[in-house]
Amino acid sequence: MAMKKIFKKIILDFHSSPLPDFKTRELDIPLDLKKIITLVGPRRAGKTWYFFQIMARLMACGVSKQQILYINFEDERLGIESDYDVILHAYLELYPDQPTDKIYIFFDEIQELPGWEKYVRRLYDKVTRNIFLTGSNAKMLSMEIATSLRGRSLSFEILPLSFSEFLSFRGIDASDRYSTRNSARISASLQDYLVWGGFPELVNIEPRFKVAILQEYFNVMLYRDLVERYQIKDPSLVKFILKRLISSFTREFSINKLFNDIKSRGIKTGRETVYRIAHQIFSIYMAASVEKYDLSVIKREMSNRKIYLYDNGLASAIHYAFSDDYGKLLENLVFIQLRRKTREIYFLKNSYECDFAVFSADSPPMLIQVTDRLHEGNIKREIKGLLKASDRISDAKKMMLFRTADIPANDMGEDIQFKSVTDWLLE
Repeated sequence: MAMKKIFKKIILDFHSSPLPDFKTRELDIPLDLKKIITLVGPRRAGKTWYFFQIMARLMACGVSKQQILYINFEDERLGIESDYDVILHAYLELYPDQPTDKIYIFFDEIQELPGWEKYVRRLYDKVTRNIFLTGSNAKMLSMEIATSLRGRSLSFEILPLSFSEFLSFRGIDASDRYSTRNSARISASLQDYLVWGGFPELVNIEPRFKVAILQEYFNVMLYRDLVERYQIKDPSLVKFILKRLISSFTREFSINKLFNDIKSRGIKTGRETVYRIAHQIFSIYMAASVEKYDLSVIKREMSNRKIYLYDNGLASAIHYAFSDDYGKLLENLVFIQLRRKTREIYFLKNSYECDFAVFSADSPPMLIQVTDRLHEGNIKREIKGLLKASDRISDAKKMMLFRTADIPANDMGEDIQFKSVTDWLLE
C-alpha cells in the first residue's frame, strides 16, 4: 500500500509539472510502430532527455499528458522487487476511465527493476503497445535490453551530438555558412567540436571545466560500466588496455600485439582475457573497431582493425597532445558521422590506404579519404588511395574531405568529389 502511494505521488508530480526544457535532437523515431522502443547509446549522450522530446511530440499530436506514464527507476523512493502490477494499479486508480491501450509507458533505467523482462513483455501483450525503455550500461547494456524482449522491440541509437546539433545547442544558424559573422562562429564551433566532442553537457561549458568533466565520464565508464559490471578483479589491467585503445584511435590495432606487450611488462594475464576486455570496452559505446575490407569474411575477421572513439572529447581529455593532432581528430569525427548512418564501415590498405569504405542499403558504396589540410605535398598520395580502392570496389563513389585546401577546386579532377568537412557535416 505504501509503495502504491509513492507511485501515485511520482505520477501526479510528473503530470502537474511542465516537461523539462530540452534541446531538440535530429533522431526521428516513428510514434506508431507498435513495438517496444529501446533507446541505446553511450553514457551521457542524452537518452533520458530524448524521452522528453518524444513526449512533447506526442502531446503536440493530441496525446494528453495524463496518458503518459513515466517512471525513472533510479528514484531512491522506489524499492519494489515483486508485484510490479502496483505501478499500473496506481496509475489506473488516478485515471480509472483511461483506456489502457492508449497509455504511453516510459520506463527509464529499467535495469533497476529485477526481472523486468517478463513484466514489460506482459505489459506489451496485455496492456499497451506504446512502450519506451532506456537503461544504463553499468548494470545491463542497452543492447541487451533490446535482445531480452524477443522480437517485440526496435532499437534506436543516440550518439553524442552531431555537428549540426552542436550548433543548434549553441543557437547558431547552420544554414548560414556564408555571412562573415556566422561563418566565423561556425568555424570556431567546429574547432571546439573537433577537440572536445559532442557530449551535450559540454556544449556551453567553460573550457577550463571540460577536461575534468570528460575525465569523470572516463572514470565512470571504467569503474562502473566495466570493472563493476563485469566484476573484473584487476582494474589496472582494464585501465591499461583502455588507454592503449584510446591512444591508438584512427590507427591499426592488434589485440595479439597488445597481449605480447602486456606479457613483456611482466603482467600475468591470458590472451583470452585481453580479447574479452577489449570486447567489453567496445560493448559500452566507448570505442569501436573497423575491419579491413575484404570479400572474405574470414580474412576480415583475422586482419588488424582500426580503432575509433564514439566521441573526440575522450581522446583529448585522456591524452592532451591529441588536441593538436587535428588530422586524427578529423578522421575520428568523420567516423562518428558515418556511424550514425550505417555499421557497414571498413578501411582499405595495401600499398595504399583509403580511410573509409562505406556501404548502406539505399545508396552506392562510398570511398572517403580524410585530411586536415589538402595541399601539393599530399594530394597525389590521397588521390592514389582513392583510385586504388576504387579498383577493389568498382561501383563506389569517391570523396575527399578536408578542413582547409590550398589547391583550387578546378585542379582536383579524377572523378572525385572534393568537399570541406564543414559542408559535409552540415548536409
